[in-house]
Amino acid sequence: MDALWQSILDLLSQVVIPDWGKLIKLLPLGLAGLTVLWFAWTIRRFATAGPTRRAPARLTPIAPPDLHMPGPSYAPLIAAVGTAALFGGLVIGGPAVLAGATVLVLALLYWGAEAIRDFERMTRAARPETLPAVVHAGPPPGVHLPGPSFRPLVGAIGTTALMAGLVFGGWVLAAGVVILVATLVGWLVDARAEYTKTVEADRTGHVENIPEPGWPRRFFQTAAVIFVLAVLIQTGVIPPRGGDAEGASGGAPASSAPGVAPATSWTIVAKGIAFDRREIEVPADTPFTITFDNQDPSGVVHDVDIRQADKTTVARNQEVVNGGASGTYAYEGLPAGTYVFICSIHPIPQMTGTLTVK
Repeated sequence: MDALWQSILDLLSQVVIPDWGKLIKLLPLGLAGLTVLWFAWTIRRFATAGPTRRAPARLTPIAPPDLHMPGPSYAPLIAAVGTAALFGGLVIGGPAVLAGATVLVLALLYWGAEAIRDFERMTRAARPETLPAVVHAGPPPGVHLPGPSFRPLVGAIGTTALMAGLVFGGWVLAAGVVILVATLVGWLVDARAEYTKTVEADRTGHVENIPEPGWPRRFFQTAAVIFVLAVLIQTGVIPPRGGDAEGASGGAPASSAPGVAPATSWTIVAKGIAFDRREIEVPADTPFTITFDNQDPSGVVHDVDIRQADKTTVARNQEVVNGGASGTYAYEGLPAGTYVFICSIHPIPQMTGTLTVK
């Protein structure tokens, strides 16, 4: 009996005086289980939702007359994936930002194309095959309503391309200017056509809009090709850049000769969102200076920070230098090892170099 009573007490002690540490560790598993059950319950509710007859099978909903209901779409899910890719790129940095932005743009273009197709189907269903002759009684004097237009959307895209060019300069700026000018020229052509219709309406009293615009696929494709090519040229992907020029900008040589101590004074030039040299050497535990010449346009700022080899841990931080200006950075001595010097504003491969301390 004593053994039986003791076993009962041991069993009850697990409930009355539990191991709180173990219970706390099990909380995430419990929450995960509750989450799974909630999703299963929600999926079950959606699977059985909708009007039913006596049989458990679902009925296909039928929209009332003159009401169009769009069908199911994966576009919101794809757009969410694109947004996640963009934010992931912003966290990772470098080429991942461009990849994330590309995924998001493609997702939004897919969503736009799907919406246009759905709109066209709805329009065809709402219109009879043969339209009656349109007889206008005449608009109010001096009033003309323009038809729908994609120009505001296209103009916003062109302005965005120009703003990106003002940030990165060089070829990206040229591409942004070309895209924006193309959008404004197209908008001017539409405005001229609208003006012509207005003049005709004032003379005849018969208002007709310009032809209904189609989805500007050709413009988007051409603009995307121009902008991507500009980015690839700006980053040096095409044409491939050769090795760094030695002795550029009158600085010290790219590497010290055998038997000669590394230099303590260097010159780095930034032009076209790129450093002119990618390798420098300095002596260990010795202060050194870098004369930094920012030859990019005014408003495009750069700096030269020293980081550990992981490109994240900052060893020496410096102030930015505006485009068209120069300055001299003074650094404290570093222990022997391999570091990177990088522009914290544009942490791309073209603005990243190796600093050897020995």
